[in-house]
Amino acid sequence: MLRYLLPITILICCSVAHADDVTDRLQHLVEAGNHAEAERDLQLLQDASPQDDRIRFALGVTQFLRAIEHLGQSLYEFGAVSENSSVPFLRLPVPQNPRPAAVSYRSIGRVLDIMLADLERAEATLAAITADDVILPLQLDRLAFSFTRDADQQTSLVSVLTKLNNNTRPQFLQGNDGFLVHFDRGDVAWLRGYCHLLCAMIDGYRSVEMPQGFGSRIGEVFPRVEFDDGEKTEEFWLGLRISDPIRLRRCREHLVQVAALNRETWHHIRLETDDSHEWLPHPGQTDQLGMPLTDVQIGTWLGMMQELDDLLSGRSLVPSPLLQFITQKNPSGMGLNLAKLFNDPPGDLFNYERIRNEGIELKYLEPEQGRQLMDFNLIFRVGTVFSGPFGPWQAVRLN
Repeated sequence: MLRYLLPITILICCSVAHADDVTDRLQHLVEAGNHAEAERDLQLLQDASPQDDRIRFALGVTQFLRAIEHLGQSLYEFGAVSENSSVPFLRLPVPQNPRPAAVSYRSIGRVLDIMLADLERAEATLAAITADDVILPLQLDRLAFSFTRDADQQTSLVSVLTKLNNNTRPQFLQGNDGFLVHFDRGDVAWLRGYCHLLCAMIDGYRSVEMPQGFGSRIGEVFPRVEFDDGEKTEEFWLGLRISDPIRLRRCREHLVQVAALNRETWHHIRLETDDSHEWLPHPGQTDQLGMPLTDVQIGTWLGMMQELDDLLSGRSLVPSPLLQFITQKNPSGMGLNLAKLFNDPPGDLFNYERIRNEGIELKYLEPEQGRQLMDFNLIFRVGTVFSGPFGPWQAVRLN
């Protein structure tokens, strides 16, 4: 009974408390460990104070955490062994399930669709934030997930990071025991970008019908695999087709948003004059993770994001010399418009034999003369500036 009075109590306190007290209460809600109750309570607070971006920020973060928790609960249900997978979504470490359910190609699709809906809800909440001075402090070592659906058996964020780091406690935790981070306006755009990136990966995967070889791809991750009709053939590329072209279009749209939100992220971060437990700092700030970025790295990364945006928006073309590596049937001087390809893909997009023998369909090609072309050198520069020991992690962190 008392727990249902919490939102009302917080509303009363918020109306009379100092701003720091309000932030503390929001921080407590996000860190409390029950993301379902936290989302409900924060939604009630948002209903009562629709202009308060602090509440909206806390709500969006909680919805993102629920997306991770829902994924983990599904992986636990099917007994996933995360260390046996290189697939990003299946890499999430979950406790061992002694009685796993059987997994199928269709059930994995449903799991991903639920995560997609969760991520889109979180992104929509964060997208409504307009205040430049919004701050959400969080002690990340307090965050935990109920992957087994048992409130008494939670998996901490720190333990997840430790498992992903080859069972070694990450170095950066030694200098910040509480893992305190002050998330700010730049981090709002950063988290929105990550939501769009994960949504793009899901929509891209779900746009293709590929049950063939499911067992061989997934058998080491899940102990019990259940086959639907037509799944048992092990020839992965046999019959691979674009079954939902609208989802491939949405994949492109999500990626365009990733590029735009990277620019927005660094616009806000570069304007910061403080240095207070930053999540993603500019070179003049202290990096809590011990992987500081240089201006050269940031500038090169943003250049790549602009290149991605230009390609996926159809402003630049994939040049014909690259296409001729794939097929000699492609006419010289004609570049590929990726926006047209993603928006209206052929059903047999992955039919390499047809493409090699017949060439890329003319409706996706445009004359290169007078047009902007893909810059290969930029891709090489990104590989160079992120080539150090922390390079891959820095790139993943940037999204």
